[in-house]
Amino acid sequence: MHTYAIQLRRTDMDALQHLNNVVFAQYLDEARADLLARHGSDDWRVVVANQRLTYRMPLVFRSEPVTVTTAVSRIGTSSFTLTHEIRDGELSYLAATSTLVTIGDGAPRPLSPAERDYLGTLASVPN
Repeated sequence: MHTYAIQLRRTDMDALQHLNNVVFAQYLDEARADLLARHGSDDWRVVVANQRLTYRMPLVFRSEPVTVTTAVSRIGTSSFTLTHEIRDGELSYLAATSTLVTIGDGAPRPLSPAERDYLGTLASVPN
């Protein structure tokens, strides 16, 4: 499982003073970018083919960061699915799934053995 801490910013809040729904997706993107950067492959290019967000409760501004946990729930030929959760120590604010497709020369390409191995190390479902 991959964890990534994010510090909330006042500009992330909407008019009702809770985290804007678009910002939740940006937080997932930041966590995914960190997850992929840890692999270190220059060939690692992906597009998000599908993403589903389930909002559990509003997230209001506070000084403590939230954590995005990410796990691999499926590894296909040229795609993989990530399961995410945004939470603090006790509360869960969002659950999400993202299906990513690896791209090479503008078209889907098969995952390399090294990429499969790396994704396999993250294959567990967050709490």
